[in-house]
Amino acid sequence: MVPSLQARVERFNYDYADALDQRRYAEWPDFFTADACDYRVVSRENHDAGLPAPLMGCYSHGMVKDRVTMLIKGTLTYRDVNFRHYITNVRADETDAGAISASANFLVMQSDLEGNASVYMVGRYEDQMAIAGDRLRLRRRLVIVDSFSIDNMLAVPL
Repeated sequence: MVPSLQARVERFNYDYADALDQRRYAEWPDFFTADACDYRVVSRENHDAGLPAPLMGCYSHGMVKDRVTMLIKGTLTYRDVNFRHYITNVRADETDAGAISASANFLVMQSDLEGNASVYMVGRYEDQMAIAGDRLRLRRRLVIVDSFSIDNMLAVPL
């Protein structure tokens, strides 16, 4: 049985979330295409106003790799917490050119090392994806955050 496009995109997002939640940051660049790669985190307020300045952006596969290298090496200073991503309302459509346009809502919870949990971030993903071999990969992930205050720096990808 061949899974539907919807099921493939949902599985992609669950694998993406699991890699981040389990701190397998070295896997994060593999979720993106090597030739065209764009990852941006923008506030909903700016996105809705048509203001393109991101809170954080990686515009190439090399920048995506650099983004997690310091996490892997443990040289980045930030408050250490455990994250749990919850991804819902996944929608996926194939465009005329064979590309995939997808979106999803997300909620990221954080728990400090004492076990205190709180909401870290709320928002949605707007994705452009491609089929590379037997895997889906991101050509572009626009992370639109509803949360106005960022409790912890954006060290860990969303």
